[in-house]
Amino acid sequence: FFFSSRRRHTRCREVSWARRCVQETVSVFVMPAYHSKFNDKKDCKVVCKIAILPIKTSFTGVAPAGAPPNEEDIIDEAFNYFKANILFRNFELKGFADRLLVYIILYISQAMNLVIQKKTNKAESAKQMFTLALQQFKVPGDNGFPLGGMVAPPSSRQDADFIRQYFTQVRQEVGKRLVDILFKNNQNVPDKWWVCFGKKKFLNLQLD
Repeated sequence: FFFSSRRRHTRCREVSWARRCVQETVSVFVMPAYHSKFNDKKDCKVVCKIAILPIKTSFTGVAPAGAPPNEEDIIDEAFNYFKANILFRNFELKGFADRLLVYIILYISQAMNLVIQKKTNKAESAKQMFTLALQQFKVPGDNGFPLGGMVAPPSSRQDADFIRQYFTQVRQEVGKRLVDILFKNNQNVPDKWWVCFGKKKFLNLQLD
């Protein structure tokens, strides 16, 4: 009896130790979500609790000028963090720039899924991205806007028009860069290492 109990006790300790090792290993490899470095930017305009940041683009619009051409902008951040952040269903907002980062990641996902569904080449996908950017879309204050409580409704008609114009300009630039990324190695087939993330939903949300 003593021998049997001792063996069971030893076995239980081994199982407990193994479980603890697995938990610790998982905790080591679960990386935190990435946040925007522009959260620390103090001198940017804020509309609907969303930072209005400069972007590198040739599309005309209301985005502030001054994005350094050789430095990362908020759209670069969104693409760089896309594959990591899209796996998260929770995201702690640490500043106004994070709200813009969330919107851009959701738009990348929407735009990429359109490319996947249409199964077109780079040239045709570029046309689709241009159309998608300009089509009617929801902004803060509209019913069904997916960011909901993360943002605030526009305080005036001017703010509503401004955020729509800013989002339009951002969407145009995102679409342009997305096509370049997806078809970097093949003008006819999008990169499978991006396409495989198409069904993922950041924060379990999607843009309409």
